[in-house]
Amino acid sequence: MTDVQATLLGTIIGGVIGVIGTYLGAMKIADRQRFIDAGRRLREAFQDELAILRGPDDCDAFTLLNSSFKKHLIAITEFRYVLHGNKIESFNRAWLTYHCTSEAPFIHLLEQYDTKTGSREQRNKNRELAIQRINRILSFTEYNSVCSMLICRNF
Repeated sequence: MTDVQATLLGTIIGGVIGVIGTYLGAMKIADRQRFIDAGRRLREAFQDELAILRGPDDCDAFTLLNSSFKKHLIAITEFRYVLHGNKIESFNRAWLTYHCTSEAPFIHLLEQYDTKTGSREQRNKNRELAIQRINRILSFTEYNSVCSMLICRNF
């Protein structure tokens, strides 16, 4: 092989490696952006309800969460598409724990967050349970520690 041929072959191989590397990098960036965008939409879907639940006033948590269920379900469904591997199973478990009974057949049961009946202590406990379970769902939107500090925690 002559020096010219070796140079040409090296240039071609280097170009191909560069194109493949650029493509893979761009795909990773696009995936990350889709994850961040879907996570933002998921956090936005729950932010009004969380603000009310965290507020000082009494609220009807069941009615609040039940009336927003469609909005939450749309955001949950969209976010599932950006999760990979075992994160999907954990996310599904967190979602089922939030809105269903704990055993099959998983019956829609937001009544577990009733804050209109029972003792004051029980109503507060139900309210805190709703907040805790929503936060568990939203914890999946944290991409990494940088995202957690700079982007995700701002919502």
